[in-house]
Amino acid sequence: MAALPAILVNDIPATEDVTLAAREPDVVHVMQLGGPEPGYTWTINGETYDPTRGLPVREGQRVRLRFENTTTMFHPMHLHGHTFQMNTVAGVGPRKDSAVVLPGQAVEVDFDADNRGSG
Repeated sequence: MAALPAILVNDIPATEDVTLAAREPDVVHVMQLGGPEPGYTWTINGETYDPTRGLPVREGQRVRLRFENTTTMFHPMHLHGHTFQMNTVAGVGPRKDSAVVLPGQAVEVDFDADNRGSG
């Protein structure tokens, strides 16, 4: 019996009712994931996480995040308060709130800045 091909979650498109409307991003932020540094510290763009140092995003913008994993380890990425649309080789991918960025690879996600949060 032949083995069935693996289906990866990023290959499964979102249903139409949750797919983001087609639109180019207003802003793109590249986030290079690094580490682990001494003490098992991870970095984004060479800096450790500091919640007071966010990204410049305005309400209503379509934001693209490009996570580039420069490490040899799997790196999960998560947004608080938003879900995002995966951008895949095939086009529009699933809506998620977390994505795993494989070692030495990049993942692009889009979200609409429509949740002001509490800060």
